[in-house]
Amino acid sequence: MLNLEKVSLEYSDNKKILDEINLSVNKGQCLLITGESGSGKSSIINCINGLAIKYDGGTMGGNIKLYGQSLKNLELYQISMMIASVFQNPKTHFFNVNTTLELLFYLENIGLNREEMDKRMEDMLRVFPICHLLDRDIFDLSGGEKQILCIASSYISGCKLVVLDEPSSNLDDKHIDILRQMLEMLKQKGISLVVAEHRIFYLKNIVDRVLIIENGTIKKEYTNEEFFSLSDEELSARGLRSTSETNLIKGYSGSGEDLIIKDLVYKFNGHDRLEIKDLSFSLGGIYGIIGKNGCGKSTFLRLITGLDKKSKDKIVFKGKIISPKDRLKMSSLVMQDVNHQLFSDSVENELILGCNAIQEKSVTEIIDSLGLGDCRDRHPMSLSGGQKQRVAIASAICKVARFIFMDEPTSGMDYKNMSKISRIVRDISSSDNIIFIVSHDKEFLNMTVDEVVNIELYRHK
Repeated sequence: MLNLEKVSLEYSDNKKILDEINLSVNKGQCLLITGESGSGKSSIINCINGLAIKYDGGTMGGNIKLYGQSLKNLELYQISMMIASVFQNPKTHFFNVNTTLELLFYLENIGLNREEMDKRMEDMLRVFPICHLLDRDIFDLSGGEKQILCIASSYISGCKLVVLDEPSSNLDDKHIDILRQMLEMLKQKGISLVVAEHRIFYLKNIVDRVLIIENGTIKKEYTNEEFFSLSDEELSARGLRSTSETNLIKGYSGSGEDLIIKDLVYKFNGHDRLEIKDLSFSLGGIYGIIGKNGCGKSTFLRLITGLDKKSKDKIVFKGKIISPKDRLKMSSLVMQDVNHQLFSDSVENELILGCNAIQEKSVTEIIDSLGLGDCRDRHPMSLSGGQKQRVAIASAICKVARFIFMDEPTSGMDYKNMSKISRIVRDISSSDNIIFIVSHDKEFLNMTVDEVVNIELYRHK
C-alpha cells in the first residue's frame, strides 16, 4: 500500500535530515516510528503527508508511493485526499470554532453534497460515540477532547492512510485509553496507520512493526513481539521509554510553610469553579500538578504566576501577601505550547534574551547540559518539538526565578532527554526556589518531583 524507497530529505542548509529511508506499510497495518527527539521521526511523517516538501520547502530524494502512485509530483490538496494527518498539537488542525462544522469542513472543501456528508457523519458516530462533542465551541474542549475530534476528522475524510505525530503527548490516562480504542477501530476498518511516538505502552496491541530512527536513518526494525519483549534496560539504552504503563507513587503532605495559597476561588465558563481553601509549599520543593485534561491545571499555574488576575485569593510568601504583579516578577514559566515563547533567531540568543543573572559561560553550559550543543546557532522554530521544549526550559533556567513553572515540559520527549530534564530540574532546585510541574507524564514525575497535588480535587460544580 505505502512504500518509501530510498527517501532522503534536506533543507536549505544542505544538512541531511533523512537518508536512505526504506519502509512499507500494508493495508490495515500499524507502523510505529520511534527514537530520540530530533532523530527524524516527524520528518518521515511530513514526507509522507507532503508537508516537508510542499509546505516547509524541503528537498526530497527517492520516492514515496501509495497504491503504486507516486506522491512526488502531486499537489498538497491531492495528497490530503489520500492521507489524513493527526498532529501533536491539535490546535494546528482547526479551521472552525464549532466542532460539527470542523468535522464537515474537509467534506465541504472536496465538494461532497449534503446527503453524502450526512451519511459520513452518521457512519463516524456509529464507529466513534462522540455525540457529546457535537455543536461545541472548540475553545471549550479539553486537550484530550480536541485530539479525539482530530482522529474523528481523519476517519470522516475517507482516507485509507492516517499518519500521527506524537498523538498522546498531552493526554491524561482516560484520553490515552480513548485514543487506543480509536486507533484499534481504525485498524479494524482496514485503515493503515503510521505513528511517530515516544509514549509506547498504549500501542502494544496495535502496532505490527517498529522502526527505531537514529540521525535520520533506520537503525533497527522489530516485529511487535520482538519489540515488546525488550527489557526496560534495553529500551533506556536506546533512549526509549518503557513499554509498560507506569503508576504514580507520589502524594501530597500539606506540610509546606513558605508559599501559602488561601481562599482561592476562580470561576470557569459555565458553573464550574476552582476552589482552594489552603495549599502550602516549601522552598526547595518540586511539586507535580496533576489531573485529567481540562480540570484546571494550567489555569492554576496562571493564577499563581499572576498571568491571570480573575481569581479571588490570598497568596502569601514568607508571611507577606504578594500581588499578581509581584508574583509575575518572581516567576519564570515554560508554556505547554512553547511556540508562544520563542523569540530570537538562534538557540543561544534565545537563552541570552531571558538572562537576568547568568553569565555567557553558564549559558553555554546549560545548552550543552540539555543536549542542544549542535543546535546552538539554529533558529528555534526550525527544531523538533522536543528540542523546542528543551530550549524553553533552558531559557527558564537562565532567568533564575523564585518560582519556576513548567507546563508539560516533557511533551514529545524521549526517555534520554526526559531523564536529562529530570536531572536538570533536580539540579536547579534549591532553598531559594519552588518548582511546579504540570504533567501527565507519570514516568517523569516519579523520577523528579517530591510531592504531587491533584487539581481535580479542587474543582467543583
